[in-house]
Amino acid sequence: MVATGKDRFLATQAGGLYRRAIAVMHGASTLDEFVSLSPKEAYDVEYWPLELYKLTLAAPERELSRRIAFITGASGGIGRAIAARLAEEGAHVVLADIDLAGAEELASDLTGRLGPERALALRCDVTDETSVAEAFRTTVRTYGGLDILVSNAGIAVAAPLEATTLAQWRRVHEVLLTGYFLVSREALKIMRAQGLGGSIIFVASKNALVPSKEASAYNAAKAAELHLARTMAEEAGAAGIRVNAICPDAVLEGSRIWTTQWRQERARAYGIRPDQLEEFYRQRATLKTNVHPKDVAEAAVFFASDRSAKTTGGILTVDAGVPGAYVR
Repeated sequence: MVATGKDRFLATQAGGLYRRAIAVMHGASTLDEFVSLSPKEAYDVEYWPLELYKLTLAAPERELSRRIAFITGASGGIGRAIAARLAEEGAHVVLADIDLAGAEELASDLTGRLGPERALALRCDVTDETSVAEAFRTTVRTYGGLDILVSNAGIAVAAPLEATTLAQWRRVHEVLLTGYFLVSREALKIMRAQGLGGSIIFVASKNALVPSKEASAYNAAKAAELHLARTMAEEAGAAGIRVNAICPDAVLEGSRIWTTQWRQERARAYGIRPDQLEEFYRQRATLKTNVHPKDVAEAAVFFASDRSAKTTGGILTVDAGVPGAYVR
């Protein structure tokens, strides 16, 4: 049975009503022939005057209502903020992360605040083809399709080029490039099959536009993400599928990357203490302010929504102003 509704909760209710109706029909048929109400009688029962008035009082649908979003790296700082904002705007969100416990904690928070079945937590290793394919199969089975992909899973290694090991280089590219390729490929297959368009969003980095010293693997992988996004935009445009990228900078709040050696190495590269990094980035920015996960989330909502319906192959910087990363 396939049940539909403007969200999963209402679709589940519709399915339950259908099953009960079938049970009534079966019971009636054991006694005599079942006779349904006429269309007018059914309408009058369902939409009597007070019910019609109640429907006029319903709040307008949110901007992303009836849409399904798949977010990788969803339990980290940026991913968490993006997932929350998409859900707040009405989307159902699939929280895909290698850290299942973190994704489940976020799913519990979102369903508690925004209603049942609003979020689904899945363990997904973006570097594993089988894991990625299974995560998308579960998404389609659970919610019926896919409208938005946010490819956000991340990793970083800081080291001078000559000190960067092949293992480090490969691992960074597995997550940041192969991972983005695998999830995008699966999303694109689903969106093409649906014939409804869609929005694919890459969370890249300032480093995709202007490199930082002693971060060669990260710089190269992030730059490659942008060209992958542009390639996909060209290939998917005729199907109404948009592909855009966000380039944030120095989002320390809630980040798992910035709690690792990356923070110490970045500070060392700039000749400062780790506890001075936030102030260093604030002073470096043209706007003299820090960038937070919520700022990146607003950019994701823009690209996910119809407000950016005529934009594809685009780059939106969320870096408080880094002149070297001005897109031109």
